[in-house]
Amino acid sequence: MINLLLTIIASIVLLFGLISMVTPIPGGTIMIAGSLTTLICVSPRAQSYIRAMRTRINWFNKAVFWLEEKVGTRISFMGEALEKTRPDITEDNMNDDDISKKQPL
Repeated sequence: MINLLLTIIASIVLLFGLISMVTPIPGGTIMIAGSLTTLICVSPRAQSYIRAMRTRINWFNKAVFWLEEKVGTRISFMGEALEKTRPDITEDNMNDDDISKKQPL
């Protein structure tokens, strides 16, 4: 019951964070990072879904990697939670401009 409630709240905060990224109201980055961190910690399904999206969509991977770097240096547990969703590096999904080559394993 608590996991469901946290998932719903984190989804709402994620939506507000996305909206505040395009408005002049500051705080969108921390809202997105906090909600993604909550979703990753609460739901294994969300963690695998975010990892799959990072593997398939290069711009999404770059955006989450930027978020890891931006928030992870200041709030370590958020950076660690976002690192759990890094895509696996294989020969099949790696190309020359892939951000994954720059990420430590």
